Amino acid sequence: MEPISAALLLALATGAAGAAGEQSWQGLNGLIRRWRRQGHADVEPAGSTEMVPAGPELTALEQQPTDENRAQLLSVALAARAGADAGFAAALEHWHRQAQQVVPATATGNASTYISGGSQGNVVTTRDVFGGLQIGQPVIPPAQPGQSGN
Repeated sequence: MEPISAALLLALATGAAGAAGEQSWQGLNGLIRRWRRQGHADVEPAGSTEMVPAGPELTALEQQPTDENRAQLLSVALAARAGADAGFAAALEHWHRQAQQVVPATATGNASTYISGGSQGNVVTTRDVFGGLQIGQPVIPPAQPGQSGN
């Protein structure tokens, strides 16, 4: 099974993929928790995610949905669980194919720009941005009359 990219998990966790991404994220939540309820994981206290395969990593990413390290940890936990359980692997693969349709931009690859003949200003090339993006220096308003420049 192809590993689930951290970029895909981030796009879904942050809501960057819109309503369809939210549905896909809820689908992953449901898959992980359903697997536990069906007896495919150790018995755990009600409401706990500690024994859920990838449960703690999922919860951690939900708490900080822009944290790339948490997304990577969830990806590793999902791969480990899939490696240990063929049924979970099949269900996760099915979910992954659907999620890739919702967020196709997280597929592997590079972003590139070719500029010929010069440019008239700044050029920015980026891929998979999550969170804010600021380009250039912040605008500092001119000092008002009677104010010191220091």
